[in-house]
Amino acid sequence: MGNFSTLTNLYQLNSETTPGQGADIVVCGKDESISWDKLSTATLNLRAGAEFIATNGDTTLPTELGLIQGNGAILAALHAATGCTPKVIGKPEPIIYQQALALLGSTAENTIAIGDRLDTDILGAVRTGMRSLMVLTGASTEEGIERIDYAPTWIMQDLQAVTEALRGL
Repeated sequence: MGNFSTLTNLYQLNSETTPGQGADIVVCGKDESISWDKLSTATLNLRAGAEFIATNGDTTLPTELGLIQGNGAILAALHAATGCTPKVIGKPEPIIYQQALALLGSTAENTIAIGDRLDTDILGAVRTGMRSLMVLTGASTEEGIERIDYAPTWIMQDLQAVTEALRGL
């Protein structure tokens, strides 16, 4: 399950991406066309022993209208139906940050992660040993920092403020 980007990445890995029953692995990414049939097929595959992988655990996504369900909501439904917990390979897991650092040819000490979610973007940076900058344009707020045991290194209103600050250096 997933959007075009998720499926394209799986094809590039030379994965056999055949929807339906009998799958060895269920990959769950953001899917705007989620259906009862897709959930049922995933449930049956997981109950039959398929490995459960998720691209991210975002419970909500910010939109112009407000917060809506994210991939984590689908993961919760599948967990409720199967008892299976997915292996998350995206944020906030360090592996995705380590891959990005390798692609950049950089180190955690010399890189700043910028994000708008405390529970994924900022937590992933903290787990990887990176400094982080949170922009207040997503699901997280400054008040949310008081309820967690980690924090971003810096907080700025939005990416425009980040750009203006960088121009001043």
